[in-house]
Amino acid sequence: MPLGGDPTLGWIEAEATSDGLTSVRFLEAPSARPVAAPCEVEEPGAAVAHLAHFAAELAAYVRGARGPFTVPSQASGTLFQREVWAALRLVPHGEHTSYGELAARLGRPSAVRAVGAAVGRNPLLVLVPCHRVLGASGQLTGYAAGVDRKRALLDLEAAAAAVPPLIKARDGAELLTLSPAEVEGVIGALVQGGVPFDEAAPEAAGCAGPEVAVLRFPAGVDRTKIGTALVAARGTTP
Repeated sequence: MPLGGDPTLGWIEAEATSDGLTSVRFLEAPSARPVAAPCEVEEPGAAVAHLAHFAAELAAYVRGARGPFTVPSQASGTLFQREVWAALRLVPHGEHTSYGELAARLGRPSAVRAVGAAVGRNPLLVLVPCHRVLGASGQLTGYAAGVDRKRALLDLEAAAAAVPPLIKARDGAELLTLSPAEVEGVIGALVQGGVPFDEAAPEAAGCAGPEVAVLRFPAGVDRTKIGTALVAARGTTP
């Protein structure tokens, strides 16, 4: 399936058995085979259900959802590799760790190289977020799908993290409150980014007075685009 947002991300392909996902990888171009493919299994319906589950969660992730993936997975690897991959899943959305920190978390502080090798063999990209592992000084290091994709994933998560909790309106719309001082800059960035919105009265968000401005977004709005606009307007770096 194609990933939205940064075109650097391109396409992603997943495979599954009846036990869960077995592989998630990036592609340079659409594959000739189905992008989400059940392996040869006794219960193909279960595999297809896992793939549909992943596709829905991946679409939500690209649009700014910050929760962990819940689709079952069944990665094949050594015991040590599986321990490293399990530790990777504990690194929260929008946060980073280093190979040294990961090794220490596993109780093996001297096994940094072995941890790095296991990270590099992660068969479930994005689902197991090895892109959140940086070098000791915070520099981008290698990534199976390329450093450009690693940066794009980190930027996507940073944009999502820049969005404060939105207020749910009765009709399903989502409301963002801003200070009047930043409204003009944020509106300009939203317009430039092609994000649909309307201005709303402060009362719509349960506020009163001129000290609060409210923007109204349609239900299911891409939160990463809102985050990108906020980052641009505030002059911060994802």
